[in-house]
Amino acid sequence: MKRIWKQALLNWVVGFVATFAIGFVLGNIALALLLYVLVSLAWQMYQLYQFHSWLRRSGKASPPETSGIWGEVFDAVYRLQKKQRKSKRKMRQALNRIENSTAALKEGVIMADNQGNLEWWNNSAGNFLGLVRPVDRSQAITNIVRNPDFYRYFTQKRFGEPLIIKSPAKEGVYLEIQTTLYDQNDHLIFIRDVTRLQLLEQMRKDFVANASHELKTPLTVIKGYLETLGMFKDNLPQSMQRGIDNMSDQSDRMENLIEDLLLLSRLESNDKRENDTWLHISDLFSAIEKMAQPILLPEHTLVFSEAKGAQVYGSYNELYSAFSNLVVNAIKYSPNGGEIRVKWESDDVSGLFSVQDEGLGIDPRYIPRLTERFFRVDKGRSSKTGGTGLGLAIVKHVLLHHSAKLQIRSQPRFGSTFSCHFPMERIKNDVLQGNDNLSSQTHNQQTS
Repeated sequence: MKRIWKQALLNWVVGFVATFAIGFVLGNIALALLLYVLVSLAWQMYQLYQFHSWLRRSGKASPPETSGIWGEVFDAVYRLQKKQRKSKRKMRQALNRIENSTAALKEGVIMADNQGNLEWWNNSAGNFLGLVRPVDRSQAITNIVRNPDFYRYFTQKRFGEPLIIKSPAKEGVYLEIQTTLYDQNDHLIFIRDVTRLQLLEQMRKDFVANASHELKTPLTVIKGYLETLGMFKDNLPQSMQRGIDNMSDQSDRMENLIEDLLLLSRLESNDKRENDTWLHISDLFSAIEKMAQPILLPEHTLVFSEAKGAQVYGSYNELYSAFSNLVVNAIKYSPNGGEIRVKWESDDVSGLFSVQDEGLGIDPRYIPRLTERFFRVDKGRSSKTGGTGLGLAIVKHVLLHHSAKLQIRSQPRFGSTFSCHFPMERIKNDVLQGNDNLSSQTHNQQTS
């Protein structure tokens, strides 16, 4: 490159000196130099015109034949264009492979901008949602998928958990939708057919509900005969008396299990749910206190703390079931006694129900599984506590009905805290809260 510029500069100097000499001989140096400058400028303009014309033809043809600096410029641009075309061709081939492989997926894939307007989708997504090219391109996805759950999921950006809805284009098909944000908050949406899983889940729910319901009748008969035998057990041998007591205990445990299974089945299916109303926290606490009295030990101290006038919007029976389950668990898993604090805190943005105990505690690695049905950290405590293993599963489903979340904090030997977080629209306070408005009751159950 330096050699080219040196040659160009030398040519210009030689031309300038020659023009100066010719002007000197002719007696008009200024005119000779002006003509030289004009001819040089015309040459440069001609070369620039050739360059522009070649570029307007997209540079696909060979560059014009010329020499010097302009020849080097033409060749350099031509090489860059060839390299760019080669890179573009490779990129197009890669994109085509990605599109073809994505189009062959059984799962649906959708790309939408940060406003939710459709940009691209594969064939499976089109079949699942009934998308039509090019009509639906640039349309808002919420205008096409007209489902209230999907609208809330997409507009409120609840992308932490997948959403399951019915397909708007295929009858009887259930879709799982998972959304990921990327780049400038654009949306990458994955759609999967989960019809088989939904049908299996529905079969499981129906089986549990039907089996639990059918077990109630024979269990009632068995309990009736056991109660009758219990009236005469004093006249029976000692070994038979123990057998009757054991059968009565196990039948009671089975009855509790069936009731919990039926309750969980109703919660899962939203069957026969009572209407939500505004409930006073003090009423719920009074009912829980009355329920907890018979099972408290002398070593237990049960403390209720609430904000005066606090209310929650929900189902009384469901919330009572969830809250009482947490309190009963705190009592059962605090065999050495200690203080159990039941608290309600609320402000203008959220409400919090919490149960804190000083019991056995839970290893943090087990906490994510605590709301699974029948899951127990210590399998050997099943018969000792008399629980069904469904309490926290019931709590989880009740909170889902109330748009609330369960948080668990615990350490072995340092007790546990179970917290239920309610959203702003579910809580209100009749009285402005302050330190003077907190009512606290302490109940120490003494038994002989």
